[in-house]
Amino acid sequence: MTWVTDTNTDLERQLIADIWTSEEPYLNLLELCDGIGNRWAGSESERRAAEFLRAKLDAYGLANVRLEPVSFGAWERGEAVLLMTAPVEKSFSCVALPYCPAGEVEAELIDVGEGEEDDFARLGDAVRGRIAVCAAETNPVGRSAGKLSHRTDKLRRAVDAGAAAFIFVNQNPGLLHITGGIAGPGGEPAPIIGVGVSWETGSAILRLAARGGGPARLRLKTGGRFFTATAHNVVGEIPGATRPDELVLAGAHYDGHDISQGALDDGAGTVVCLEAARVLAALPRDRIARTLRFVLFCAEEVGLFGSWAYTAAHEDEAARTRFVLNLDTAGRGRGGSEALTLTGAPDLVDYFRAHGGAAKYDYPVRHNFNAHSDHFPYALRGIPTGTLSSPDDKSTLVGRGWGHTEADTVDKASLRGLQMAAMTAARILLQVAQDDDFPGRRRGRDEVLAQVREAGLEDPLRRAGRLDLIGGR
Repeated sequence: MTWVTDTNTDLERQLIADIWTSEEPYLNLLELCDGIGNRWAGSESERRAAEFLRAKLDAYGLANVRLEPVSFGAWERGEAVLLMTAPVEKSFSCVALPYCPAGEVEAELIDVGEGEEDDFARLGDAVRGRIAVCAAETNPVGRSAGKLSHRTDKLRRAVDAGAAAFIFVNQNPGLLHITGGIAGPGGEPAPIIGVGVSWETGSAILRLAARGGGPARLRLKTGGRFFTATAHNVVGEIPGATRPDELVLAGAHYDGHDISQGALDDGAGTVVCLEAARVLAALPRDRIARTLRFVLFCAEEVGLFGSWAYTAAHEDEAARTRFVLNLDTAGRGRGGSEALTLTGAPDLVDYFRAHGGAAKYDYPVRHNFNAHSDHFPYALRGIPTGTLSSPDDKSTLVGRGWGHTEADTVDKASLRGLQMAAMTAARILLQVAQDDDFPGRRRGRDEVLAQVREAGLEDPLRRAGRLDLIGGR
């Protein structure tokens, strides 16, 4: 392999020094969170964020900066009421999960544990007609604990089992509601009512249910409004000097959840992407071989609507896209915990591990065919992808940690963490853009389909009507 550290040392030193002596990413994060707000999909704050990001890419000197419109089914929050009607009468605080339908239901509750396949298999028909109470993510932050399911997988199992409604319980204490989208593939309402509650609320409900005195019953009432909205992907690029038709793409989603600032998920990843764009655009243009494109995606939290739309609109570019680096939650940690998760390209694990060694900055690299971020529409088309994240390996939190709760606020971020993630991202992008021997390759339909099946994603993709996207054109 041709390592940038050996052949373009001056470029790397310039970008590292530029990052290390600037507070630009933290200032950008403050504006996104304190100045603009949560950037909820389809909202005015999301529109303002798109304009801010476009202006930044322009100011950093990128070419072909533009907003690309994305129309989708949007949702606006309404009321959410949770009552226990037996064996005691008591009200609890909850939030409707995004794209929860308006409605009312009362039924007995059933504890489905962690909501994994074996939990539903064990309970069988007992779930039918009941309100399923389910743990949110249970893996320690920054550490893998096997194939733990996503919220939407747990909801799907509850629906298939005939549950009347779904309650998602935060596994981190602190009176923090847990949220997360449950939309259909086109932005349709979820098939059943779903709400999120805090660890304390979930624990209290299950304790009261265990007291006896008859079956435990809950009543849920939700509101909300569905409408068609237009958001925008924000795009800019650094044209390659010698092979401009070959693309290396970096992306992050700039939308957040409406109950928080979305500072770590994914305001941090957004400003890391901006910072990588800034320092790479400042390098001598005649020295970067391939085109570097930066895409800041809208509406990720509610169904990857921005990246689904972008990949569909740019289908003709798939064959010349070398690699996609997704920056979802990059910069979230305090620095030094950056990790790369490849999707669809297990053969690149050794390559990026070797890159960390050559760069004198090792970062963990693994492969996991994961469907729940903006890399997935690319991986489904056979394009090699990786997600750079910054977990806090010393955290006692589980799952998303502060993410998807009211506590996802800008005070949890640090300039150092943003700088180190931006440095790692920029060096990876420069390496892939410069290496004529980069071993990444696009996979065909049969290979991708095998990966999809191994990951247990064939049925969800079939239900979403997206099986025909596998392998692309």
